[in-house]
Amino acid sequence: MKACLFAGSRLVLPDGASSLPDLTEASGWNAGEAEWFPATASPPAVVGAHPADGHAGHSAPAGRVRAESAQNYPAVAARAAPGWTPPAGVSAVGLRQILVLLQEPDLSIALTAAHLARWRRTTRFCGVCGHATEPSRRHRAMVCRACGHLAFPKVSPAVIVQVTRDDRILLGRSRRHPRGGFSVLAGFVDPGESLEDTVRREVEEESGIRVRRVRYFGSQPWPFPDSLMVGFTAVYDAGEIDSADGELEDVGWFAADALPPVPPGYSIARALIDDFARRGGVDPALVPTWQRRWSGAPQPGTP
Repeated sequence: MKACLFAGSRLVLPDGASSLPDLTEASGWNAGEAEWFPATASPPAVVGAHPADGHAGHSAPAGRVRAESAQNYPAVAARAAPGWTPPAGVSAVGLRQILVLLQEPDLSIALTAAHLARWRRTTRFCGVCGHATEPSRRHRAMVCRACGHLAFPKVSPAVIVQVTRDDRILLGRSRRHPRGGFSVLAGFVDPGESLEDTVRREVEEESGIRVRRVRYFGSQPWPFPDSLMVGFTAVYDAGEIDSADGELEDVGWFAADALPPVPPGYSIARALIDDFARRGGVDPALVPTWQRRWSGAPQPGTP
């Protein structure tokens, strides 16, 4: 049984490990954890194809492999006691660092466990009456025994979109990105919006560009802190670049053979960019990747 032990928001791993420990090994670290809870993960996601788009389809993000069956991956997770220090040969690492440390299926397990661990920590009390909650025996939920309210895991949908204009792609630079790094535009879904509405609103708000022909690309769980990234493609309709809302530091159009540093291969952001590069005759392996200093600090938001 695979096990994920968290110290705060950081995952505890043996030094140099590229896989998760089993439960026996993790329990031997004497972390004073209150309880282990189920953290079963789904098989790695596959980004789908779009026959209507007139090309062969989109590749999965690097590191996300095609699942051969629908069998889930059983695992458990726990949080270490506050103030616990990992023993010699064991370290707590930031979640973004594990994107380049762990292989599948361990990566999917760890990211799912991180999402659930944060949810359990933030739903210890009922949002209706304020009483303490406890795990439900019937559902993946926290239940209030005082009023019966069920708090299910929070999933915050967000869109991320490849916008193209002829042979160029629209990319933006957020303050969260490493110096010189750009990515495709993204944003959270507002109440009452369809995903397509969010695509149109977010792109126009962040860049001044209006888009049309919004098409689904694929999706990816992204627990930073609790998102589901839903990818789309769209094409330029009207407008000139204007990032006056201040959310992005810079926005611009880039050709496939002149892309700036972009996110690493695991993310759906990179899958969208690589799809554009490939259709522009550029090998995605030649697309520059930004370098991030791994601080381990929580970095909410999009890739």
